[in-house]
Amino acid sequence: MPIIRIFRGTVLAGRESDWQDRVERLSLPWLMAQPGLVAHHPGRPMPGSGQRTFCMFMVWENIEAVERAFGPNWQATLVYHGDEQEMIESSSVEHFEAYGSV
Repeated sequence: MPIIRIFRGTVLAGRESDWQDRVERLSLPWLMAQPGLVAHHPGRPMPGSGQRTFCMFMVWENIEAVERAFGPNWQATLVYHGDEQEMIESSSVEHFEAYGSV
């Protein structure tokens, strides 16, 4: 059963471009190298919205692929590859079973 994983992170004011740079240079290459990743879509705030929340929408082949990538604490684990954690004001991760014509 495919698994949808959605990360949301609100970045500290003034760090938005730094965050996007880290995601592009560090997070995306790591993510794309993970076995079992079917699709991923990073999202940023709409221009002019004044929002600071970024997201990452991921589709994984199954729960085992999520566990391999994020470890035994996969339900709460976020993977940081540098100083990204210092840029985050708040974050969350949610998981869903995909259904229908997947």
